Amino acid sequence: RSWQVHRPRSRFGPYRFVWENVRVMKPSSAATLMPPPTQKASPHSLQTHGVEAHSLEAVLWDFDGTLADTEALWIEAEYDLVASLGAQWSSEHAESMVGKALIDSARYILGVIDRADLDPDWVVDQLTTSVIERLATQDIPWRPGALALLESLSAAGVACALVSASYRRMLEVVLTRLPAGRFATVVAGDEVRRGKPHPEPYLKACSMLAADPHNCVVLEDSATGAASGNAAGALVLAIPNMVSIPEAARRISIGSLADLDARRIAALLSAANRSESPAAELPAAGSSTPRSES
Repeated sequence: RSWQVHRPRSRFGPYRFVWENVRVMKPSSAATLMPPPTQKASPHSLQTHGVEAHSLEAVLWDFDGTLADTEALWIEAEYDLVASLGAQWSSEHAESMVGKALIDSARYILGVIDRADLDPDWVVDQLTTSVIERLATQDIPWRPGALALLESLSAAGVACALVSASYRRMLEVVLTRLPAGRFATVVAGDEVRRGKPHPEPYLKACSMLAADPHNCVVLEDSATGAASGNAAGALVLAIPNMVSIPEAARRISIGSLADLDARRIAALLSAANRSESPAAELPAAGSSTPRSES
């Protein structure tokens, strides 16, 4: 069965940001499931890699749709599951669940198809198994610029956490395919009581890293995930993928992860922490001094 998912590419808000001289580095092919602990970024390590001693303590990554382009795999799994239950699904239903906790998505599916007799946990298991099988038989569809940005942050000594609604058993499949040491910690969807948009996932990641949420940056592709990161107190860099993300305080729209490196993320956080309207201030390429573009 072939199908297409239409992905809006429009940016929200009145600001349009253009970065220059993006440097892409080839990641190492070595991988490990349990990377060694990563220390907080120190002023020395940041300055060594061209990053001024800003307050950046950690970068917190969403997985589905942000680090890897897996949302289409989930949607395909949803269509297959609903069809197997003799019901119909739609792109509108699928897009409404992007970024939500898996158990909430399962309840939504059962509500739409009127199957109160089924257990939401069974739905989660079916969807997760389906996506894992797809990931095991193909290359991980990393988002443009994702691996280069991970390399830049690692080189600058900035701790990263993977904070996902996906369950641990699926994330382990992905972690084995990443270079060693890219994530200091992982918070999976089955390891929190309240998933996104509640702030618990990102607050837990900050706690595990001993980082102040106000000095952390969240990378998200959905409104649900962005709301979670903002509720935790972090600066959110929104990289819309399949769905649009509304404007909000301490939230900046970015066209692509390829537009970012450790220095620029640190400068964005510095500007945001000095201003009540961080979306209006951006650092000029090649400089840590913020400026406005329209």
